[in-house]
Amino acid sequence: MEKIKIILRISIMVILCLCFAPRFLLNLRANISLDANFENGAAVDYKITGTDTISFGPLSGDKNTWYSFKLKGVKNKKVNFVFEWKKDRFQDLASIWACKDTAMVTYDGKGYEIVKNTIFAPKDPSTLSGTTYKGNLLQSFSHVFREDEALVSYFPPWTNTTLANLAERLKADPRVTIDSIGNSKFKNLPITYFRITDKSVPDPAKKKVLIVGREDSYEAGGSWVAEGMIKFLLSGDTDSKEVIKNTVFYIFPLLSADGVAMGTTNYPLDPKGTGFVHFPDQWGEESVYNEVRLMKDFWNKIKGKGEEIDILLTNHSDYNLPSFHQGDFAKENRQNSKKLLKLLKANLPWRTTAEFGKANKGFMGNSFLNVFPKAITFQGENSFVMTAEYLKTEKPVFRRNEDIMQDGELIVRSIAKYFELKADEIQPPYFMAGDVDKNNGKKGEAVKFYGYYFDANELPAAKVEAVINGKHFAMSTGVDANYMKSVRFTCDYSLAEPVTDYYFIVSNGKKERRIPGEYNLPGPFIVD
Repeated sequence: MEKIKIILRISIMVILCLCFAPRFLLNLRANISLDANFENGAAVDYKITGTDTISFGPLSGDKNTWYSFKLKGVKNKKVNFVFEWKKDRFQDLASIWACKDTAMVTYDGKGYEIVKNTIFAPKDPSTLSGTTYKGNLLQSFSHVFREDEALVSYFPPWTNTTLANLAERLKADPRVTIDSIGNSKFKNLPITYFRITDKSVPDPAKKKVLIVGREDSYEAGGSWVAEGMIKFLLSGDTDSKEVIKNTVFYIFPLLSADGVAMGTTNYPLDPKGTGFVHFPDQWGEESVYNEVRLMKDFWNKIKGKGEEIDILLTNHSDYNLPSFHQGDFAKENRQNSKKLLKLLKANLPWRTTAEFGKANKGFMGNSFLNVFPKAITFQGENSFVMTAEYLKTEKPVFRRNEDIMQDGELIVRSIAKYFELKADEIQPPYFMAGDVDKNNGKKGEAVKFYGYYFDANELPAAKVEAVINGKHFAMSTGVDANYMKSVRFTCDYSLAEPVTDYYFIVSNGKKERRIPGEYNLPGPFIVD
């Protein structure tokens, strides 16, 4: 009888475990929640496994090019992420490691942590031959979160709302005219541009520059570099004042309004997203997509007013190396094109270069020259990376949006030099890829802050500091510095406070710069 009672008790316990175990597991999984239901949110076919792993996909490299999602319940937790891509722009791991962007994390929507341990590998290792492979690609990384809520994204987002907010801030600025060339096909969003010039100076003698960003929706760097251009042009810097006295800038930060709003790689053929078209390839076609037609109409409208555009620069941010491509130009403008390329390379030495051998039918610039034959055209790849080849390091280092905005300033300064505008003798130094080598550690553990100092005037660094929790720490370099290259500066710091935030200050003895300019970056935190 006693044995029967024991067996009954065990049976009841087993039944209860079977009944409540799934609910218990669900509660464990519920500790972490994921939300992608917001502007530019994207988390395709995700699964939360156990309490610490989230897998995504398989994703289409043509359709689902970015990921961006919010997590809750992650404070002090290490979470593993695995993305499976059906196909990618590369089938070569060496190319992927050279320039592919990594993941970033933000807690306040401003400052971003850069994920340090991203790994790319073929799903089927047996297909790997040297560095080439076949089949699907796996991207994986892990991260320990310092706050309960966080946004995880492959880039700092730049959205239609960002554009609208920028227009709202600048609408009262007398140097800025804000207008639209028309509305997008599906979401009826304005395709906004900023016309920037000193209106107290008559226009006829001014040089004209057209900047177009974000032809493809995933090219967030193209929007960030455009914002950096706008910020510098309106900064009141001595050079910027001279630039807007002598030039007119037409700047489109975001052409792919529908693609950005709908979270698709390229423009959908229908609102359901069942078919896609790569509209940037349509510039040379007779029957073109809505946004292409609107842009061409805009060119003709400018031309009808008697204006000539001198330079067209299209800003991209693909998985390509950060670069400048000489575009199309009239034969008599070959030397002018080379002159501008030389200036761009001198001011942004981390960019590679590539010259088109002949006109590219699908490139915007080729059609642009039909309207403005005296112009020169360029493409810029504004990737969130500084390559290992340039830095002479084993791996590339990753950059944030504030670095891409510094690129925007440098591009405008290059254009000013091309037009031989009077320039201030000294410009401030630049600081790229500022970061810390780990995002958490134990109290007293050493971490290393670092970044890459660059001075276009070749002036030595008078001050390079990491400002950590409000305290200033001098950074140093152990090399004979060539300040026309990017010089690595570092400082060591022992974790002392629960949370560490930071920014950088650099000076060449003449001018100073704070990076980021208006917020702090989330730094390492103490874990038990």
